Amino acid sequence: MNEEKYYKVVKQDLTATHANFAFAPYVKSGDWLPEIPKEQIKLCKCGYHITKYWNMWYKNNYRIFEVECKEIVGEKDHCGVEEKVATTSFKFNKEVTDEFYPLIPNGYRNTGDYNTGDCNTGNCNTGNCNTGDRNTGDRNTGYYNTGDYNTGNRNTGNCNTGDYNTGNRNTGNCNTGDYNTGNRNIGDCNIGDYNIGNYNTGDYNTGDYNTGNRNIGDCNTGNFNTGYFNTNEPKVRIFNKETDVKREDIVFPNWIRINSPTAELFAKAFNEAEIKDVELTLKLPNFDFTIFEEITGIGKSDFEKKLERKL
Repeated sequence: MNEEKYYKVVKQDLTATHANFAFAPYVKSGDWLPEIPKEQIKLCKCGYHITKYWNMWYKNNYRIFEVECKEIVGEKDHCGVEEKVATTSFKFNKEVTDEFYPLIPNGYRNTGDYNTGDCNTGNCNTGNCNTGDRNTGDRNTGYYNTGDYNTGNRNTGNCNTGDYNTGNRNTGNCNTGDYNTGNRNIGDCNIGDYNIGNYNTGDYNTGDYNTGNRNIGDCNTGNFNTGYFNTNEPKVRIFNKETDVKREDIVFPNWIRINSPTAELFAKAFNEAEIKDVELTLKLPNFDFTIFEEITGIGKSDFEKKLERKL
């Protein structure tokens, strides 16, 4: 048995909302519906469809029942919101229509406060059928959504299950494109994280169609490539020279880890750095004072003064 709370939304006459199936005998008896073989079930095609988000399916005069289900087979669409799931069987436990939507004089059937839409159970919604607060779209179960059918929070697109998405059908967080299943993607159809291109399945790619990680070009299956159609990982270049050192073996001093670095910030961090952290800087592969000063503004004389010895 599944312990999560699921609902079945039906028409007023206890028939299915998208089929002619009559649920009345099962509502009255409380019996399990005839079990459907697991291998036959396919979401949107075959199986008993139930939902955790009744508000996405409710319409005026529909009825909402809390149900108990057996095995869930059809999971949510990986590119979008979890609108419903399919199960092998379920039974009606109790009707909760009036629990969610008690009649009030103005007929809006809102249970929250300051709603200008209909059928809201949250507060301050201007859309309809929201269960969260401060939504301006419709059928949201999260908070501060301006789109529709979101189960996350602060989405401005539609059918998102994560938070802070501005695109559509994202299942991660902070995506600005569409159909992303990772986090902080700016393009479309990514299943990794921090991609700003399209159709990437790796992480931190800025190109398109990459299955590796941290690529800047397109169609790479390797990592850290800046070109196209590469299957391997290029050698690490440090101070304008290649090195055989593995990326994971390079130890960077803490003081140079600065967000949006400037010469002033480098100087401040260097002056406040511990001696052992400064000495670690000199152990970087191919360390070059001239290049380092060109980038950071900190030269050989600064190191000598800090370390109080000649280099």
